[in-house]
Amino acid sequence: MAFHSLFGNARLIDRDIVELLKEAAQGLDWDRLRERVDEDSLRDLVAARFLVEAGHDEAREIDTLLESRRSALGSGVFHSSIQLVLTNACNFSCQGCFAYNFDGGVEERNTSGESVKPGPVLVELRRSRADTGPAAHQDSGPTLARGDWNHGSDEGRNPSMHMSREVAEKTVKEAIALRKANGGGHLTVSFFGGEPTLARGTILHVLRTFGDHYDGVTLSYDLTSNGSRIDDELLAALAAHRVDTTVSIDYLVPETGEFRGGQQQRTPWAVVRKAILDMKAAGVPVSITTVLSQYTWDKWGTPLIDFVAEAGLGTLDVIVSFQAKEFFRQHSPHDVAQRLLAAVDYGRERGVQLSGYWYQTFQMIIDDAKWAEQADYKTCPAVGRQLSIEPNGSVFACKATARKLGTIDDWRGIFASPAYQDYGMRAYTNGPGCQGCELQGTCSGGSAGALEEENGSIQVMSPGYCAYMREVVQGLLERHHAQSLATLS
Repeated sequence: MAFHSLFGNARLIDRDIVELLKEAAQGLDWDRLRERVDEDSLRDLVAARFLVEAGHDEAREIDTLLESRRSALGSGVFHSSIQLVLTNACNFSCQGCFAYNFDGGVEERNTSGESVKPGPVLVELRRSRADTGPAAHQDSGPTLARGDWNHGSDEGRNPSMHMSREVAEKTVKEAIALRKANGGGHLTVSFFGGEPTLARGTILHVLRTFGDHYDGVTLSYDLTSNGSRIDDELLAALAAHRVDTTVSIDYLVPETGEFRGGQQQRTPWAVVRKAILDMKAAGVPVSITTVLSQYTWDKWGTPLIDFVAEAGLGTLDVIVSFQAKEFFRQHSPHDVAQRLLAAVDYGRERGVQLSGYWYQTFQMIIDDAKWAEQADYKTCPAVGRQLSIEPNGSVFACKATARKLGTIDDWRGIFASPAYQDYGMRAYTNGPGCQGCELQGTCSGGSAGALEEENGSIQVMSPGYCAYMREVVQGLLERHHAQSLATLS
């Protein structure tokens, strides 16, 4: 099996085609090519860009796309998704929570008027960074938060630190108006947090106000929750609007009912389990996201896959630690990749498809349509596609990113901000370190927020992450190759 490092286009090829491509690298004319392969195969090799005209550099096609993107970025034409951070509070206290463990993000949100308390992972990381001495501390620069609770100067707008209905409604209206002006017919609205169901009234208000169509734009919704607060009214609304609901579960220990890393387990597994099954029965598109990290490594395994199979959910999304430097220092990229691939194999035996950033990269290689749909942002929508709105109306690219883009009071001004332009131009090829990588056109190099946290730049990749990604994708391609051959035979 072969694929193009920039465009995906995986093809099952035989040894004769392999030899042909090697010869063509030195130059072959059309007549010679036609002698070697039939017309249909030749057309497909050209369409897949395995064969190009002599002197043509495919990388220039990406340069052209980037030049076009730069000129259009300020219009907001690429924006198609809003992440409503309904609250920065949560009724759980899990170790690796997405919302509280990005140092620069915590600092910037507090400076912008929010109340975000650093999570236990961040507290531990700060301590370890401090232990390495003043030089290392200084190197971390602006990503090190200076304060845990800085209510800023904007308390009066939203003192509860839950997103008000007014802020949510204004945000969605602004996003819809811009989508319509730019000729976009669809907008995705994500309910996020903290624990968004703590602001359930705002969720219900948005669903009832905008429904599935508003002012010529269709809307789809998703919710990320810990699953502990799904009451009957909210359940009915989620079902009525087909809200894609993801329940976050780190792992499952059936003997004890433990399911969240570092959580005090005030909420028993039975409560969350019932919520998942109730949502499934009510027709809510429900799924589970799990985390493989240094904090879940010892307990992460097959029991959660078994539950997904028994519940008939079909898929399990696996997030691999956002603290890549620390994670791959403790567990080698090879060990992480092999553990993930073993879980993939077990999942397939149970009828469960595991997915995640890593799987989307594989999909973009084997599925031409998937590549075309996601080529600019690949797996991280923070690079121009998504805006994340804090409860007080401050706007970021993602809950994990550290640079404020503006506020909802100047919606169009967001897209002219230097920070949005920087995020938005990290498209197609990521950064200089990705040049020449076989996954250059299909991998985002991880979360933009995670890279910003680790390296102080979204252009600098994490070596451990890159090594694990290459091995995982190689393993998935080998499995796909074997399956394709079995199908042909």
